[in-house]
Amino acid sequence: MRSRGRGYLTRMGFRNIITNRTMSMASVLVLVSCLMLIGLVFLAAINFNAVFREVSSYNVIRVFLVPGLPDYQRHGLQSRIEGMDNVREVVYVSSEEAFRRMQQSHGDEFRLLDDVDPGFLPPSFEVSPERLGEFDETVMLLETFDPAVDRVMHFQGVAQQLRAVETAFFIVGGAVVTVLLLVSIFIISSTVQATMYSRQQEIKVMKSVGAAPAFIRWPFLVEGMSIGLIGTALAFGVVFLVYLGLAAALEPLLGSLLEGFTVLPFAQQLPILLPLFVGVGLLTGGGGSMLSITRYLKEKVYENSELDET
Repeated sequence: MRSRGRGYLTRMGFRNIITNRTMSMASVLVLVSCLMLIGLVFLAAINFNAVFREVSSYNVIRVFLVPGLPDYQRHGLQSRIEGMDNVREVVYVSSEEAFRRMQQSHGDEFRLLDDVDPGFLPPSFEVSPERLGEFDETVMLLETFDPAVDRVMHFQGVAQQLRAVETAFFIVGGAVVTVLLLVSIFIISSTVQATMYSRQQEIKVMKSVGAAPAFIRWPFLVEGMSIGLIGTALAFGVVFLVYLGLAAALEPLLGSLLEGFTVLPFAQQLPILLPLFVGVGLLTGGGGSMLSITRYLKEKVYENSELDET
């Protein structure tokens, strides 16, 4: 395909968008809705993951030790627990540290125990699991890990609830995004197909003079990919504005629930989000176009062969 012919066909593809502006606008709007949901689901997933990690850091497994354990034995036990598969961090809490924490959390109510020896509280390890999905297995291993472990306390219900929320979020978000992607491809395919039917005489002339299939497909591919890029640009702007608004509204709430937590900045997600949007937009637009033009050309070839036989 020569450069002059390619330029003509490219302009024809842009002209098709204007000619079928109603269908093109419908395609762009559906694609914007799809990409907007993809972007918001992605950004929400990133922030949810940060929240889950923050909450999970409080959801530690507390391993109480036998009183009077020698330091060398405690150090060895801590090293062995740190070497376990699903363990992210192990923090030793002495009897004195546990006593100090109780004083801070209870305040004036703790004054009755001011003269009590802190040694009545057993020392412990705070074990932070790496993956909540293996929380139960880690607890079972710790309960029978060593005779120096007196007992194990944990908040298994909290871990299971966090895991259920995370799983449900990804399942629902993934299902909705998949449906919208299919709808986008169908709408873009219908838009391109409407253009082809309006230009079927021109396509017949091109085929009759021996035009290659790539020559015939090019303007419709340009049309579909242009729709994809327009939808990508609009969706990206909408997601940016919506995210900034939600971040401004939710950050004070999340900051009060989780001390020091902030919504992740939008710019930090650009290296992933921008290629994702452009890729989905181009693949959806180009895929819808190729699906439509390929089916159209096959149908016409089939019809022509039937006519030749008769």
